[in-house]
Amino acid sequence: MAYTNINQYNPLVNANSVVLISMVSQQFDTNLLTSSVIKLAEITHIEKPLSREFYEELVIQYNTASLTAANSTLYDDYLERVLCWFVKLEAMNEIHNNVTSSGVMTNIDDYSTKVSPAEFALMKNDVERKANLFLQDMLDFLNDSVVINNYPTYKKYGVGSSIINDDSTNKKGGVIFY
Repeated sequence: MAYTNINQYNPLVNANSVVLISMVSQQFDTNLLTSSVIKLAEITHIEKPLSREFYEELVIQYNTASLTAANSTLYDDYLERVLCWFVKLEAMNEIHNNVTSSGVMTNIDDYSTKVSPAEFALMKNDVERKANLFLQDMLDFLNDSVVINNYPTYKKYGVGSSIINDDSTNKKGGVIFY
């Protein structure tokens, strides 16, 4: 398979979709959700589970307004929601902090209070958990024997594995992690 430069195309979602689908407040500043952050979320969290070939197919079809019926169903019912939650996850550090010429500053306004690092980590973990649940739901749909033939370029992500609660064993430096 030839490598297609998908970076020339727009991301699969826009900032407004991210706010609508994954943010509690619809008054969120969409300027914090740049196309670079959205593309980062795509490459980091979507490309590998879908396989590069299928991911490229979706990006090209989406950008040329030529999604097949099956890919349109996948996008509308699963992929858009999954990606929006992963964009939220990737943007959380930038939303919480701001890098200025004076250094890294915590964003805060007159009507809010700063969360502790532990509370922020807990919230990020919860967002990641939700995003992974939506991703697993999408992969379960794709791997269903009834629909799998509708997606010929899709290759199963780690056949028999799960994004969530992966029970595989990893050995590193003599220590076994479960």
